[in-house]
Amino acid sequence: MNTTSFYKNIKEIKDFSKIMDNGNYHKVPSDWYVLISDVVDSTKAIEDGMYKKVNFVAALTIIGILNIDKELEFPYIFGGDGASLIIPPTLLDKSKIVLLETAKKAKEAFDLDLRVGVISIKEIEKRDSFIEITKFNVSKDFTQAIVRGNGLELAENLLKKEYKTFKIDENFTCNYIPDFVGLECRWKDIKSPKDETSSLLIKSINPEKSNEIYQNTLNKINKIAGSYMQRNPIKEINQLVISFNPMVLNAEALVFSSNIFSRFFLILKLLLENILGVVFMKYSIGQWSNYKNRVIRTTDTEKFDDMLRMVISTNKSQTKELEEYLEKEYQRGDLVYGIHKSDSALMTCLIFERHGKHIHFVDSSNGGYALAAKALKKRLKSKNEI
Repeated sequence: MNTTSFYKNIKEIKDFSKIMDNGNYHKVPSDWYVLISDVVDSTKAIEDGMYKKVNFVAALTIIGILNIDKELEFPYIFGGDGASLIIPPTLLDKSKIVLLETAKKAKEAFDLDLRVGVISIKEIEKRDSFIEITKFNVSKDFTQAIVRGNGLELAENLLKKEYKTFKIDENFTCNYIPDFVGLECRWKDIKSPKDETSSLLIKSINPEKSNEIYQNTLNKINKIAGSYMQRNPIKEINQLVISFNPMVLNAEALVFSSNIFSRFFLILKLLLENILGVVFMKYSIGQWSNYKNRVIRTTDTEKFDDMLRMVISTNKSQTKELEEYLEKEYQRGDLVYGIHKSDSALMTCLIFERHGKHIHFVDSSNGGYALAAKALKKRLKSKNEI
């Protein structure tokens, strides 16, 4: 049976609070594969001020795989310092080439080591784990994958703990040239519409009550921080300001240039494109009049992949109330969490058509998900030592 269209045929849900409903999920076919990329020592890189480059490398993995076949739909998760993708077998060989090239670019452009590997769904099932999928309709322009089961977490752990087994052979060959066109990072950091923009990770540690724990947590977040749009850190067009800082554009230029001279001219080209973009948006020329609204409708701010991953905007009293709730649930033994607070968000963009398909990955500034993960792991270690 051909399973290539498995993900495309899944019915979308329209309310993020319904992601715990069992009837919405479908088991991933056994002949599919999980692709994992992970920046090594990402916390140190972020502490050294490289958080934008770490985010850029994570997004680079995704755009490279999506560009293999732009008509094919499959799930993927942006994790800030890495990415997870679940693909049909038809994409496997070309995906391996993309992952190897992504790791090469990460090293050459940013001096970052990127672990990349492939774990089959069969291998995950053999280890008594599973992956189930549903889709959340964020807007008319963007549908997001929702993943549950412990299979994705297992795949990430296997890449780290059994890297020699699951890494891609560096000598692997395939008649395909990777394409990373469409990855951009041209917006200034986006100031929070409230006091703070936070990256939040929440993971149940009580398997028997996981659905209940996640549902209760979502309900509490809705009560404290408001609805999806009320807590969204990117919801007003005046928040979006194009950057003309060459250092901001340098990340994109490093990936798409081969030497310092071509990088210089590429930065000039990007600056010119940004000038034209500002002019076209200011004077509402053609489809540019709706460009910022399209960006807002396609932001990737909340997801689920064996844990809740959210970038939300709150005032200080809301943040305090949320942290008190999470700490209480942590002390009760139901969940672990990590939170990284900042005053702005960072957005990395995947653009397939300038006035068509967009995806905008969002993280909080100065460390985001990676530093929230560090805090979560610290709490998990403390809980395991009790």
